[in-house]
Order: sequence, then C-alpha cells, then structure tokens
Amino acid sequence: AGGPVLVCDTDALATTVWQERYRGAVTAPVRELAAGLSPRALYLLTSDQGVPFDDDGLRDGEHLRPWMTGRFRAVLAAGDTPWLELHGDRVRRLEQALAAVDALLAEGVPLADPLG
Repeated sequence: AGGPVLVCDTDALATTVWQERYRGAVTAPVRELAAGLSPRALYLLTSDQGVPFDDDGLRDGEHLRPWMTGRFRAVLAAGDTPWLELHGDRVRRLEQALAAVDALLAEGVPLADPLG
C-alpha cells in the first residue's frame, strides 16, 4: 500500500539539468516531458555544501557540484513549484526535509489521483 508522499531522486525536470550538463543543451523531447509534468507539491534541493564528496566510481567530479547546485537553483526559481534548499549535514538535511513534508501534510495539500 502506498502513502501520501512519494520521494523521487530524479524526474524529467532534473533530467533537463543533467542533459544540459552532459550534452550541452536540453533536447526538445526532454524539455517537453518536463513541461508536461504533473504538478509537484515541493522540490527539495540538496546544497553542495555540508556533505563531503563521495567518489563512488560513478560520480564524475567534485568540481561540478557548485555549478550543478546553482543550475538546479536557477531552474527551480524560474518555475512555479515551491522548493526548499536543504543545508547542513545529513541529519540536519533530513530534519529539514521531514519538517517541510510534515508542513505540507498538515496544510492538507491536495494529493494526486492514484495511479491506475
């Protein structure tokens, strides 16, 4: 059974930033997918500050973290969806994220229709 909250690491909006990073530009199909997203209640952006870079063999550069965070910040600021940038260590970020989600639930933010 599902709950009222779905947390996703990446969606079509995030893919636009990653595509810009890796390809130099966003393609029309990806841009259209991002534009057609169902409304989100909140985006949580993790700051590049406060958590050391962990090279797990898949990540391609600590030097890119400030640029990526700045780009996500700019994309989110240009949109209509509320967003919150999380700062501090992992525990503090989790506390901030939970408080933001709890506040949305307390406000009675309308939820999406169930997936068919």
